Amino acid sequence: MVLVDTSVWISLYRQDKTDLGQKVWAVVTDNEAALCGQVWVEFVGGFKKEKDRHEYEQSLRIFPFLETTRSAFELAANFVAKYPRLGPGDAIIAATAIANEADLFTLDGDFKLLVSEGLRLF
Repeated sequence: MVLVDTSVWISLYRQDKTDLGQKVWAVVTDNEAALCGQVWVEFVGGFKKEKDRHEYEQSLRIFPFLETTRSAFELAANFVAKYPRLGPGDAIIAATAIANEADLFTLDGDFKLLVSEGLRLF
């Protein structure tokens, strides 16, 4: 399973990188792409127009949803305390990936801090 981070969805939405779309498509076709609550909130919540938000909600519903457990939230809190540069949202995403034994597909370099903590980057 591959948890696709907000940074990837935003880049695809903005059409910043054409090769990125091919990588995401490969993950999607292999039925490996997944979302979590924090990614959903960050990406979908970024659309101020209800019509746009609804459109993206519908298109993202096809992906499995990884749950963020209490132990993942506890791990995220430890990450925030240990790595002040890492925001709470990113800490929750990383902890969710670790708790679900998923790789994280991200464009955000801050996640590299957590590889030594067990985060696997795609």
